[in-house]
Amino acid sequence: MNNANKDVVLGWIAAISVAVIWGVTGVVSKPLSMAVDPMTLVFFRYVTAVIGLSVIFMLTYKNTKVNKELGTSLKIDKSDIFKIAMCGIVGQGLFSLFNFLSLGHIGATENGVVQGMNPFVTVFFGMMFMNFRMNKIQWGAFLASALCIYVMSVGPTNDVEGGTPWLGFLFVTCSVLSIACTAHLRASLADKYGSVVSMLMQYISVAIFGLIMVIAMGLDLSQITIILSDPLLLALLIFLGTGISGLSYVIQLYSFKKIGVEKSSLSLNLMPLVGYVVAVVALGEDLSFFKTAIVSTIVVALYVFNAYETKDKQPAVDATPVNA
Repeated sequence: MNNANKDVVLGWIAAISVAVIWGVTGVVSKPLSMAVDPMTLVFFRYVTAVIGLSVIFMLTYKNTKVNKELGTSLKIDKSDIFKIAMCGIVGQGLFSLFNFLSLGHIGATENGVVQGMNPFVTVFFGMMFMNFRMNKIQWGAFLASALCIYVMSVGPTNDVEGGTPWLGFLFVTCSVLSIACTAHLRASLADKYGSVVSMLMQYISVAIFGLIMVIAMGLDLSQITIILSDPLLLALLIFLGTGISGLSYVIQLYSFKKIGVEKSSLSLNLMPLVGYVVAVVALGEDLSFFKTAIVSTIVVALYVFNAYETKDKQPAVDATPVNA
C-alpha cells in the first residue's frame, strides 16, 4: 500500500472512530443532563475538556513526530481570536447546550438520529461555499439518508416524563446547525495551529463564556458536588470532557486533513446506529423493527456514497472558509 492510499485508509478509520465516539454522546449526556442544569453542565464539560487537552498539549508539544499536526505553541494571531471564539461559543458551547436541552424532551435514540443530520448540513455548507460536488449516485445515497433521518424524527419516540417531543427535536436540530456551520473554519484553524492547540483555545473560550453565563443567570456551581459524589456521573463527565470533547476532535481534525471535511463528516451517518444500539443496551430504550430498519438503511446509504466515490474521484475541496 502506497503512502497516499495509507493516508486515505487512516483518514477513514479516524472518521469512523469519531462516529462511534460521538454516537454514544446522547447516552453519556442523558444521566448528566438529568442531574445538573444544562448551562452549568456546559461549563463543567468544557472545564474538563480544557484540563484534558492541556495535558495532551504538555505531552506532545515537544514531540517532533506529532507536534506538527497537534501544535507546538499556544500563541494565536490577533486576527484569529474572534474566529476561535466563535468556533468555541457557537460550534462547541451552543452545540452542547442545545444537545443537553433536547435530552429533557426526547430519548437518546432520537437525539442520536437527529445528530446524524450533521454530515448533511456540513455537505450543504461545502456545496454552497467550498466548491464540493456530488454525482447522481451520491445524491441518491445522500437523499436516502436524509429521508431516513426525517422519518425517524417524526415516527414513534421514547417517552420522556414531562417532555415535549417537538421541542426536543427543535433543540437537537439547533445543536446540529451550531456545530456543522463551523466545520470548515475548525479545519482551517487546525491546519494553521495544530489540532490540539486549535481545540484547546476554543474550549478555553467556551469555558470562559460558560462561566459568565452561569454567573449572569445566577446558577449554582455547587452542583458539581452531585457529580463528584456519584462515581458513574463523574466517569461520564470525564469521558464527555476528555474523550468526546477532547480526543475525538483531535481524531476528527486528523481525518479532515487526510480525506477532507465533507467525506469525514459523512461518516457520522454511523452515529444513529451506534447511539441506537447503546441506548437500547445501556438505557433500556425501545428496540423496534422500524428503528432498526431506518438506521440500517442509513449505514447502507453511507456505504454506497463512499463506494462510488472511490470509482469517481471528486474534485479537491478548497478548505479555506469563505469569510476568511
